[in-house]
Amino acid sequence: MSLDPEKMLERCKSGQWSVDDFDWHKKPEIQLSKEDEIRVVQLYLNMSYIELLAGDLFKALRDRMEDPTLKEIYNWCYIDEQRHSEAAFRLSKYFDQNNYQLYTPNIAMLKFFPHFSNAVRTLNPAIANMFILTGELILDIALLRGLNNYVEDPQSRAVVEKINSDESRHLAMDFFMSEYCSENNMSIKTGKKPLPGILNPDLRGIAMWGPSFFNEVFFRPMNVLDPENEQMESVARRLRRFNLRDEVQKNPTVKPFNTMADFFESTLGKGVGWMMRKSAKQFADVDFDFILAGHSKNIGLNKGEKTLKNTKGATELAEEIMQEEEALA
Repeated sequence: MSLDPEKMLERCKSGQWSVDDFDWHKKPEIQLSKEDEIRVVQLYLNMSYIELLAGDLFKALRDRMEDPTLKEIYNWCYIDEQRHSEAAFRLSKYFDQNNYQLYTPNIAMLKFFPHFSNAVRTLNPAIANMFILTGELILDIALLRGLNNYVEDPQSRAVVEKINSDESRHLAMDFFMSEYCSENNMSIKTGKKPLPGILNPDLRGIAMWGPSFFNEVFFRPMNVLDPENEQMESVARRLRRFNLRDEVQKNPTVKPFNTMADFFESTLGKGVGWMMRKSAKQFADVDFDFILAGHSKNIGLNKGEKTLKNTKGATELAEEIMQEEEALA
């Protein structure tokens, strides 16, 4: 394994901080237009719920771990996300200076969350970890960082810096667990087997509410927060490169991911991908061109190569991502 769980546990314990460390009585140092204030407050409110979902997913993994050290690490991750939720909520109140409207969480998001949480609890832990890894990259890092860059307020920057210090540990655990699931049989051994496909009410719920949730809470806001797609291109490159590493090739989530990526690089797949991106832009006002950043020619994969050699450990990979995000800021 590329990560020492005992050292990670110590990092989790020593890296704790309090939302009350910040002065929430002072006012923002920047002046936002009415449109921007409404946008920022709504996004931070939605983020507070997203962090609760992340905590719930970590709790689900905690409950399924047999190793006591891993179980305790995931419990600290759960605690971190509870703190992140409170921090995001306080930031929403911090920027709500003019009370332009009554803010409520996105409905599609609230409909999506229980189905997603239920599904994760019955899926192979490797699949659950893949969802968490992807979600942390696009929601906890790309969206939060894009929002932080958009407002450029010292208080919010300081809070997000603290959140990111926790997310670095979380990403390291996501990477570690991807390798762990590649080397160990993590299939479900107990409990009722979930219904397949359309027969599964939670999968139906995910299919029904997922597109609206991601479009309304993430993709459309990112068109404003990250118009050059820098944050999302970074996510696409990182996910593709990670799933090409030798260390994760036996993970049951990796082969389907790589097979899909290979298809969209084929002659037929390029045409299909172009039509899908064009349709998303026209009918949903969502720009998916960032996906092209994960093309093999853009990540250093030579012709004929199927995997990438990488000696970096999980912690190094996570810290590298956070450093790259800082460079984009």
